[in-house]
Amino acid sequence: MEKILIIEDQQDIREILHEILDMSGYAVTEAVNGKEGYDAILANKPDLVICDIAMPKMDGFELLATITQKLKDNVVPPFVFLTAKVEKEDIRRGMNLGADDYIVKPFDHNELLDIVKLRLDKRKNILGNVESQSSSNEISESFDKIALPTSEGLDLVKYSDVMKCEADRSYCVFHLTTGSKVLVSRPMKDFETTLLAKGFLKIHKSVIINVNHVNQYIKGKGGLVRMSDGSVVSVSVRKKEELMKIIKTL
Repeated sequence: MEKILIIEDQQDIREILHEILDMSGYAVTEAVNGKEGYDAILANKPDLVICDIAMPKMDGFELLATITQKLKDNVVPPFVFLTAKVEKEDIRRGMNLGADDYIVKPFDHNELLDIVKLRLDKRKNILGNVESQSSSNEISESFDKIALPTSEGLDLVKYSDVMKCEADRSYCVFHLTTGSKVLVSRPMKDFETTLLAKGFLKIHKSVIINVNHVNQYIKGKGGLVRMSDGSVVSVSVRKKEELMKIIKTL
């Protein structure tokens, strides 16, 4: 299990990060300032560090510079800065110190998980670690999920279990292959980039579908698709051609 250290002086943000990462299968530890973070890095040797910039005792920039000097020829764990600062000067300073990425507050849960996975994968390549096939499959399965914020917390759902996502004003509804629905208090556009990157297709301004769950295409001006649960969804005229190309490859 990969280890992630969160260094953040705001308790509410630490708790949110901890919950997201813990539910995603990581071993998570915390530090409340740069000095504690420095000690935790040396003691626990995390695989990745998520670090705030503006902190008491030692800020994020100072911490990264200090730990890089301390470890010298050893590989410094990937540093992902979590910050409300978006000025070019701050980004340039962090990158010059060796920062691997930035996440801007308030952050998107799925963007966070995507960045964490990307940086951990790059770390594995740098270290030359080759894990067993069973371990790789376990990790792949753990992260092939989308985080859906609900009234009770975060639901982690496999992309393959998502049939479609429908917009409902400022909300959206995820329809699952189990027949259940997940109501999310965020607009569909917040998930569009993530879903499209996973092979989903937006066939209407208010509907994104998992093309693997299309059972039938019904001809028409734009057309209709019948999903594996029996529901029928309209296809906009401009998306018809793109859908037909995908269907022919399935």
